[in-house]
Amino acid sequence: MSNTLFNEEQLLLIKTARHRLHDIPELSCEEKNTKAFILNFLAEQTTLELHDMGLWMYAVHREGAGKTTAFRADFDAIPAENGCAAHRCGHDGHTAALLALALLIEGKTFGQNIILLFQHGEEIGVGGADCCKLFELEHIERIYGCHNIPGEPMGLVLLKSGTFACASCGMQIDFIGKPTHAAYPENGINPTPAAAQLAIDLPIEAQRIEDTLGAMTIATIVGMYSGEKAFGVAASKGAVYATLRSEAQHGLDMLKEAAAKEAAELASKFGVEHRIALFDEFPATVNEASVVREAEDKLIKRKIGYKYPDVPFRWSEDFGHYAKHTEALFFGIGSGEATAPLHTEGYEYPDELIEKTAEVFLGLIRE
Repeated sequence: MSNTLFNEEQLLLIKTARHRLHDIPELSCEEKNTKAFILNFLAEQTTLELHDMGLWMYAVHREGAGKTTAFRADFDAIPAENGCAAHRCGHDGHTAALLALALLIEGKTFGQNIILLFQHGEEIGVGGADCCKLFELEHIERIYGCHNIPGEPMGLVLLKSGTFACASCGMQIDFIGKPTHAAYPENGINPTPAAAQLAIDLPIEAQRIEDTLGAMTIATIVGMYSGEKAFGVAASKGAVYATLRSEAQHGLDMLKEAAAKEAAELASKFGVEHRIALFDEFPATVNEASVVREAEDKLIKRKIGYKYPDVPFRWSEDFGHYAKHTEALFFGIGSGEATAPLHTEGYEYPDELIEKTAEVFLGLIRE
């Protein structure tokens, strides 16, 4: 990769921007200051056409050409201690890399229009769906997105045909029984057996679906409760919280259906009521093989290193919504073998990766 894309002043500018974004983390759909910073940066440093869409925004390098290529960066942070937010997933770096691309395309001609999409709410799976309004406003032939990957060599691109990141959702199953004095449990209806059995059965059901489909499918119990610390009262309310995921969208659908059926059967067996709610729903992020091959050719021409992972990433990405509207490519880019894992306290997006990501983006524009 080149190390001469930016002059020293530009490098300082984009690194400073990343640090500023890192210092103002905001939770999903609350990214007011983050979006304002992005708008101000682009207004001061570029002549791009800016569109403030409320929770999200986009910038256009418009040449009046028939072809339009889009690039997307997410800018929300994750929940941290004491109700705060923190950039422990690298969205500050993703945004800085797209700001860096804005500097690279400023004043140049590419024979196409280029759109830079800055998206809110990725961590809870709603931002991508909201930003699909962009496809009603602009005719986009292809959209690109990426995520930094700790543990992989700095700047190494990860390409994958088919499923890149899993489909997933959160499921809450509430069981409602009948309260009674703890000394007379026979007078009430306790939801504990139903909740406990469901927590045992869900991972088993996920494994059954995986074996049937040959597609990675996982149910993770992330929490559960029954009753409370009140020794004179028998439990009358309980719940199971699970994250369901599969590399195949129909695998996730099967798991959701199986979980709902099991919950209903257990509720009937133990005489309790039940309710089900879904949260943080993510579609599978899937790449078409032809789009991946084209990207590979461009990486080879620019002598950018890449590899193909053997299996999909287990985490989810709401970028999958965009592929329902146009050609889409989502790829990974290594953030260093010694970088702490995503969502951990020790993680921070490395500044060195900003320029490397921007160069990959630029290479995907150029023929």
